[in-house]
Amino acid sequence: MLGRALRGLLAVMAVTVVLCTVPEAQARPIAPSCQATAALPAASARTGSPEPHWFCDGRIADFRAPRVLLRFDLPRSGPHPAFFTTRAGSFGRIEISVVDRGGTVRSARYTMDEAELIGSGLNFVLPLPEVTDRSDHIVVAMDDGWAAPLVSDARLVASVDEVRWPYETMLALAAICGLLCMPLLFDLAFYRILKAPFLLWHLTSVLGMLALTLVSSGLVLHLADLTLTQVSFLLPLTSCIGVGAAAIFAADLFEKGCLPERTRRLLRYFAGVTVVTSLAQMSRIPALREHGSDIFYLAFLPLIALFCVALAQAIVRGSRAARYQLVACMPLWAVSLQRILTNVGFGDVPQDQIFAFSAAVAFQLVVTSLGAADRFMILKHERDRARAQSLAMEQMAERDPLTGLLNRRAIEARFAELQRQGFDTMALIDLDHFKRVNDRHGHQVGDHVLRVCAQVLRADGDRHAIALRLGGEEFMLLLRGLRARERAEHLRRAITQRVAAEVEGLEAPVTASMGVIEMPREGLEGTTFADLYARADMLLYEAKEAGRNRTMHERLTLFGSGGPRTTRGTAAA
Repeated sequence: MLGRALRGLLAVMAVTVVLCTVPEAQARPIAPSCQATAALPAASARTGSPEPHWFCDGRIADFRAPRVLLRFDLPRSGPHPAFFTTRAGSFGRIEISVVDRGGTVRSARYTMDEAELIGSGLNFVLPLPEVTDRSDHIVVAMDDGWAAPLVSDARLVASVDEVRWPYETMLALAAICGLLCMPLLFDLAFYRILKAPFLLWHLTSVLGMLALTLVSSGLVLHLADLTLTQVSFLLPLTSCIGVGAAAIFAADLFEKGCLPERTRRLLRYFAGVTVVTSLAQMSRIPALREHGSDIFYLAFLPLIALFCVALAQAIVRGSRAARYQLVACMPLWAVSLQRILTNVGFGDVPQDQIFAFSAAVAFQLVVTSLGAADRFMILKHERDRARAQSLAMEQMAERDPLTGLLNRRAIEARFAELQRQGFDTMALIDLDHFKRVNDRHGHQVGDHVLRVCAQVLRADGDRHAIALRLGGEEFMLLLRGLRARERAEHLRRAITQRVAAEVEGLEAPVTASMGVIEMPREGLEGTTFADLYARADMLLYEAKEAGRNRTMHERLTLFGSGGPRTTRGTAAA
């Protein structure tokens, strides 16, 4: 079943990847011609001062510099650009200067709060100062940037529509988010049945990754009106929730004995490390600006390495759950390593990175859900088997092994509840001269007599009568409903008939004496099983003294400090 589900998932993911392919935009955005870095305020974007060292060979400027300068040479034909755009991220200030061929400069300065986020892809746009036919180039000065994509994705566009991702792409990302909702339902349903902690950690991981996909794709902007500052806060927060919870989920998921306890502890420890580095990234402490992004991304590397070690250890020890984790994590590891390395400066950040990452996240979470479901079924089977064994042991402890009837222990603990259910008649039955049967015919015949007696007292499965064996040749009946005493008397008499019919070789009939108490529905709240048993035993003793093979009964009408008021009677064979 899980194999078919995995094949279906692969088909869905293949369709999603096809949909996520980014088509070529009709209008080509303008990329920077040259880039430079400078210290504040050494360079002036307004004058194009020669102080910065420009490089125009396609290299990406280091975002860690206090100021990054981007020069955009304007084409001589085509529509004029109207907006500066780049990937969402934190920065201190952006100054945009349009330089005309005559030397005229028009400038505009923006803070993060003035940036307009685009809901189709998580980019932001800033309006350019007026661009005319005489404009030669545009210089963008970005101060105190916090992320590499701020520089690598910087472009000029003529329309906001050029920034928006295609409808098909956004639809595919929305489908991925819908796919991520499935594990949430599974986890909630499974947790109601099996209170396993790994289900809650998987639920938390799915929520974190779902939120990360919504935020990083810009879909969240269709649900809430967020600022660039808020989005820059949410990106590391959702990442640490998703990854940290996934690490703890793995630590709890693997079977006992399949993962060393030290590795489990290390997984939880490094999950905590990612939380700390994410908090540092969210805090935007100025002292951390140059290296905060590197620390944030590089902190995931030891966790990935440790996870690989944990999977190897678990698979070698025969873990089923680890195999699911291996299949689930391979695409995500590949995409994550690329994302980490490019964000710390090793190569350019791919434009379609979010598509690959979102698809890998969806694949990982859904496959791990299948692994969690498989683990759930195993644990549920083990729990059900343990419960069945416990129930069997409990039943063995509460039943007489010879006759299969309940014993005193089974009833005494539930006696008050049985009274509330209407069992108001107690009959104590003892076989007369049973010792003679054992002495003359042997214990095997005696055991046969006891089993026949038990079959009689079961009353053909009457749900208004409960039969017990108290020990030796002593039995008890608890009855409710109409004519309870008469029904008990009928069963007492039937013992003699059934034993005579089913047990061969007896020299004399086996009779039974009985003491019966009929209890009132009210007035016995403080009376215990032992109290009523003692009174029934007294009546049984009287029946024995009166000649055996008879019943002594008593109806209790009041049980107060002065003792019960009773109505007594006798029935003989």
